[in-house]
Amino acid sequence: MVSNQLILGALLALNIALYLPLVFSALRRRKHKVNASNLADAFNGLEMALKEAVPDLPAGFTWEEAIARLRSSGVKTEGMDFALKSYEEYRYGGSPLPDLDFREVVKVANMLGGITTGKSGGASLGR
Repeated sequence: MVSNQLILGALLALNIALYLPLVFSALRRRKHKVNASNLADAFNGLEMALKEAVPDLPAGFTWEEAIARLRSSGVKTEGMDFALKSYEEYRYGGSPLPDLDFREVVKVANMLGGITTGKSGGASLGR
C-alpha cells in the first residue's frame, strides 16, 4: 500500500505544476510605470494608459476628448497643458519635437495605472 506521505508529496507536486504557469502568466502581464525619455514617449505612454483605463474612449479620440474625460473624472491635468499644446504642434503641425518638461504627462499616465506589458521588465518607451 502507498504511504500517506507519498500521496501528499505527489499532490503537492501536482499543485505546483498546475499553479506555476498561472503565476508566471500573471507576472508577465502586470502593469508597469511609464518611463519616457522625451515628450513623444510620454504621450505614447499616456495614450496606452488611457486606452487601458478608459476602454470606452472612442477609437481615433482627440487629446481634447481624452483630457476632458480625465478632468471630468477628477484627474488633475492642468500641469500638462503646455506640454500638450507643444506635442500637438509637433505631431500635427510639423514642428520639431520640443525639449521641455514632460514629467507631468508621465505622472498622469502613471496615475491612471501605468501600462500593461506583455513581458516582464520595464515599460520604458524610449526608442
